[in-house]
Amino acid sequence: MNIGFSAFVMQGGRSGVASYIRELVRHLQQEDPVSHYDIMMPMREAELIKLTSPNFQKTLYSDFISHPVVNIAWHNTLLPVIGKLKKFDLLHVPSYRRIPLVKSCPIVATVHDVATLSMDAKYDSARMFYNRRIVPSQIRNADHIITVSHFSKKDIVERVGVAPEKITVLYSGINQQIFRPFEKSAARAQLAEKYKIDAPFIVYVSRLEHPAKNHVRLIEAFEQYKAATDSPHKLVLPGADWNGAEIIRARAATSPVHDDILFPGFVTLDDMPLLYAACDLMAFPSLFEGFGFPIIEALACGAPVICSNTSSMREIAGTVVPKFNPYSTDEIFQCLEKILSDGWSEDKRRRGLAYAAEFDWSRTARQTLDIYERIAGS
Repeated sequence: MNIGFSAFVMQGGRSGVASYIRELVRHLQQEDPVSHYDIMMPMREAELIKLTSPNFQKTLYSDFISHPVVNIAWHNTLLPVIGKLKKFDLLHVPSYRRIPLVKSCPIVATVHDVATLSMDAKYDSARMFYNRRIVPSQIRNADHIITVSHFSKKDIVERVGVAPEKITVLYSGINQQIFRPFEKSAARAQLAEKYKIDAPFIVYVSRLEHPAKNHVRLIEAFEQYKAATDSPHKLVLPGADWNGAEIIRARAATSPVHDDILFPGFVTLDDMPLLYAACDLMAFPSLFEGFGFPIIEALACGAPVICSNTSSMREIAGTVVPKFNPYSTDEIFQCLEKILSDGWSEDKRRRGLAYAAEFDWSRTARQTLDIYERIAGS
């Protein structure tokens, strides 16, 4: 097979979609030594994807093409021509906003979620218009859709009108070499040196996006916790600034415990396991997720985890992780207070480690390759 792979939505490596692309390409190289892959991406992000197999190549394009509006236009005008000239048997587009309405070969698309169809204020009005008026047609134009949870599949069927047989659920994996147990005191020592985090802490690993990622209610629950206890805990909120980040930072600045709320900024992939291993709790109060990588990553590092009981998180967290209503500050407070008070037993830790080990990228890559062969062959 001759496969085109669009990697124009890496966003500097600072998103769950970037993790998906990076790990899927890495494991496809291990699983498929025969097919030819053309990974198309902007020059400035070339180093985000490592190629180790001779049947994989990168085609780098001007960074100008990566501008969202230009990139959408490129996918619908030049990419079909490129696909025809290069005789692609299949094109994989791992972002629904880039699925071409014009195509010269079969298209497999990964749709992580359709949050914008159910969340009213996720983006500005122009992007919300595009996501609600144009994107459904793009999704329906794909020959086959991969999605990352049964919740997302149900959402795509009901909100977009895609036939269930055109959608395959493949759970994402995690990098088991990076996300693994670390000795807690050693992780804390490294965090103290690198990020000046030198007290026990609760962490929420997420980009700073309001209201979708729900930082403000977590801050309010943390205030309740600090008022109800004599705890030395800090709340650590790593992540790149996104839409509404200024609202989150302003709320933290006016908090009566503002000195205990830390924003270390974007944390590199190599340092992320230190946060998970060193924390006393990883809280994940997002309002909507197609998958929710940090839940599994944190469990793989041996961390106690609590999360929202909405969207795919109820499914992905399984029976291992306590859940709460993310719209209720009281429930968030009660859940985090219980875990911090009761502790995370060795049995829970072992169950979390075993559960996280089930999320295997090699299996996901093999299943993705099966879909390529089926759709290209048809």
